[in-house]
Amino acid sequence: MFVSRGTKMKTKEKYFIAKDHLVSSKEFKIVWNKEKQIAQTLIPDGIDLSSYYNSESYYSHKNKNSSNKDHIYFFIQNLMFRFKRHLIKRYSNGAKLLDFGSGVGNFSKFMTDNGFNVLAIEPDKRAIKISISKSVDTVSHLKMLSDKERFNTITLWHVLEHIPDPHKIITELKLHLDKKGIMFIAVPNLNSYDCFYYKSNWAALDVPRHVWHFTSSGIQILMQKAGFELVKRHPLWFDAFYIAYLSEQHLGSRWPLLKGFFIGLTSNIKAFFSGEYSSIIYVFRKT
Repeated sequence: MFVSRGTKMKTKEKYFIAKDHLVSSKEFKIVWNKEKQIAQTLIPDGIDLSSYYNSESYYSHKNKNSSNKDHIYFFIQNLMFRFKRHLIKRYSNGAKLLDFGSGVGNFSKFMTDNGFNVLAIEPDKRAIKISISKSVDTVSHLKMLSDKERFNTITLWHVLEHIPDPHKIITELKLHLDKKGIMFIAVPNLNSYDCFYYKSNWAALDVPRHVWHFTSSGIQILMQKAGFELVKRHPLWFDAFYIAYLSEQHLGSRWPLLKGFFIGLTSNIKAFFSGEYSSIIYVFRKT
């Protein structure tokens, strides 16, 4: 997004403006860090980010189907849960799992029902209450764990982009990962075709909730600094379609589902050759 591909953004200054389409309609500046290969949403002083999650439309905190968009989201979510379970069984050496940033506990509940010993961590009080109602073991903070607590697998599904200090959190999580443990991180990809296509209207920017906007090289730089090495990358194909659909809605498209499907398909086809999928799961282990 920050390179010249016919974009109208202020690439010379390495920043552009994106709008919060969920809560406030306010605009936020996103700046590029060449050294770290990531972009950052600049959060003005005095802003309480937690207030920007207070929406019935915020999906990681959503628990019921109330629209066609919800049905699409939860259908895709169920498919992705099965895919993630497959990956965890493929790479992990045990069934003890820490789901960090668990939202209302849907994935944690799915894995618990599939024989995993799951602990969920979620800071939002409302989401914790819903998660606990599903019989998911849920706490509000990493500090509530014993120093000796270890997990075979730690997952951060579209969580790292929300965290003000991702290096600090990754370093703290590393202490709770066993010697052969695996960390799974899923984040949107700033170098995907759908990002370049929609520019500042790309729904995966999701400002100001998304503080960070990662490239593949950027997340590897972050993780290497924290003492991890990349094992494998896996695409999240459905994300391209869903993000394109939401982006078309941001643009006020007359046929958002149809147009979003076409752009999502184009993004996946291009990514088949470039590797730059809309969202990517990264599999890491300790070095």
